[in-house]
Amino acid sequence: MDYIELGKTGLKVSPIGLGTWQFGSKAWGWGKTYGREEALSSVKKALDLGINFIDTAEIYGNGESERIVGEAIKGRRNEAIIATKVSPLHLSYNSVIRACERSLERLNIKEIDLYQIHFPNPIIPIKETMKAMNKLLRDGKIRYVGVSNFKLKQLKKAMGALSNSHIVSNQVRYNLLNREVERELLPFAKKEKITIIAYSPLAQGILTGKYGIKDYPKDGARSMNRLFTPENLKRVSPLLEVLKEIAEKRGKSMAQVALNWLIKEPEVLAIAGAKNPKQVEENAGALGWRISEKELKAIEEAYKEIKLENFRSYFRIFLRTILNLRALT
Repeated sequence: MDYIELGKTGLKVSPIGLGTWQFGSKAWGWGKTYGREEALSSVKKALDLGINFIDTAEIYGNGESERIVGEAIKGRRNEAIIATKVSPLHLSYNSVIRACERSLERLNIKEIDLYQIHFPNPIIPIKETMKAMNKLLRDGKIRYVGVSNFKLKQLKKAMGALSNSHIVSNQVRYNLLNREVERELLPFAKKEKITIIAYSPLAQGILTGKYGIKDYPKDGARSMNRLFTPENLKRVSPLLEVLKEIAEKRGKSMAQVALNWLIKEPEVLAIAGAKNPKQVEENAGALGWRISEKELKAIEEAYKEIKLENFRSYFRIFLRTILNLRALT
């Protein structure tokens, strides 16, 4: 596997990571059959395949995701780069310190490789949050600092507030259909050597070809996403046809083509979720090959013809997270 550098850290990470937001939680429309053992096996399978970037957060499953990840990497800590996130409700100085200590305990590790601010909180000054991050760095409880869902202006402000280190990553929604990051964030990230960590790399499953006009989801997380309206599904169908054609010629799946498209840039790391080891293997199939210029052109031409309704803003994503957030202990 060809690994990439995480920011300017020197850490080598797999271009495809494992996202664990569904671990330990049946919220947001996930099926009842999803279990702890499958989650544990998924992390272990990822490590077996050389996927070493594991992303979690304190709010995922009310902390259960971190516990599962911690259990799965027991005895294999040196194989994993562990990234977790502090809740936007815990960004005051003392709250950041306590949240980090709880995450360390749940993960059962001594040091977090990448500690990220999950969402910006306009109520708490970023300088206060970064003061706590500096202390955690000095105390050896975290190795590097990242942010998530930060717009360019917010990212620059966070960079200026972190006096003794640097921001190494910004985790944002990015996929073939959600490409706002390409306007400002991605060019800036390339210039500053900040890794863009792309979440929702398959647009909640649309880019896998699973959903169509007649079988669009009507409940769960996808029902909250305007991308899943019959009108928008109809609009994206030409792009899906291009992905399907490329996949068939390559002997790949549509998901693998969509993921490979994302990681064509060395500054982009895609975190794909997986509910079982089989899905981890599916995601890993996006590695080890490169999409051609001809294929990129066909994808781009199809994308330019798409006229979608407005997507949710970051504020609405933030609001949904808060509404689904249970009290953390």
